[in-house]
Amino acid sequence: MKTLTSLFLSILFAVPAFSQKINLIDRVVEMQSQEKSQVTARQTMISQATEKVSSDLIKEMIGEAKYNRNKAVINSKVINRSARFIPFTRPGEIRTAANGTFAMTVALKVNPDDLQALLLENGLLYESDGTPAVLPMVKFVDKVNMRSFIWWAEPESTAKAFLIKEEKLFEQKLKEAFAKTGFYVIKPLALKYYDMLPAAYRTESLRPDDLQRLSQTLSAPILLEGQVQFLKSPTRSEAQMIELRLTATQVSNGRVIAEVSRQFETDMGNFEAVADRKFKEVVDGTTQDLANQVLDAWQRGALGSSLYKLTIRGRLPIKVQETFKDVLKNKVREVKNIRERLISSDSLTFEVDASIGPQELAKKAPQIDLAGYKLVLESADESNATYKATRP
Repeated sequence: MKTLTSLFLSILFAVPAFSQKINLIDRVVEMQSQEKSQVTARQTMISQATEKVSSDLIKEMIGEAKYNRNKAVINSKVINRSARFIPFTRPGEIRTAANGTFAMTVALKVNPDDLQALLLENGLLYESDGTPAVLPMVKFVDKVNMRSFIWWAEPESTAKAFLIKEEKLFEQKLKEAFAKTGFYVIKPLALKYYDMLPAAYRTESLRPDDLQRLSQTLSAPILLEGQVQFLKSPTRSEAQMIELRLTATQVSNGRVIAEVSRQFETDMGNFEAVADRKFKEVVDGTTQDLANQVLDAWQRGALGSSLYKLTIRGRLPIKVQETFKDVLKNKVREVKNIRERLISSDSLTFEVDASIGPQELAKKAPQIDLAGYKLVLESADESNATYKATRP
């Protein structure tokens, strides 16, 4: 396994990195129809041109073998929704061919990024038909002793034994959590992936293009980035704090599909002992939350317009937070589900699954009354609704 992965990485990094520009591409096709009516023939040829261009591009992206295996799904869920990635079609003048049939040239403009997104939503983009993989690129930081460990930027060392120990635990818990939702987590530290990386890529700040190419070479459609940080508690001198900030991204388009931001305070005592004990307590729940978010996004299609953020500025007690979710679903029937995504000292961010967007939700609920609190709408756009929490 190690030798094969090393070979893949050697081939990958022999090719110069480049940035892809988002452009519409032009396609021109010549179509014929045996329909007797000129009007019917014209519509038939436009439809056939759309199908041909769509299928040709899909074959280029996923390969003909996978296209043939998934033809029924592609026809119903991708080609039938071609308006999403073919914004412009220009039919030419209809002609009568020598054999008496009608003929016409059709010019189309295609957005390959939108086509990739649609393939991704339906689990068709990547070459592998197997379990989707997750590649963790997470930095571990010890602010108490001013140390950090980054698996892709440096080899293991005894001086950073504590951070390496915690990262190995993190990798294992990630693997267990994602396995429950049908995903496979690559364990780069345990499998010593650092030894396989070329020197040019052993740097803390890898470019987005480099991260994308690495993930795609390892057949990992999901990139997990972020930081696990150990630091002094701001309120108790003998206690520590653990902060986890993690983001899961769909590699092909750079869209965030899951986020976790958590803070935990340890008991008082020896730094490594209490930090290790608390991390073992909280890592299961944190990684499972992340795995569940990724599964939800993967099943629904992370680009669906029904998923957006709702932010509350201000502090709400935990019981009031739970009440808010029930009140919102009762007040706005179009809301199917709502769950916490980011929690900080002065704000809450939820992910909303609804059949209406943030602006429509804002019209239906400009103000939300809770027990002892009032949420007043501050703003709403296409991707987020923001409320301010106040006491009446």
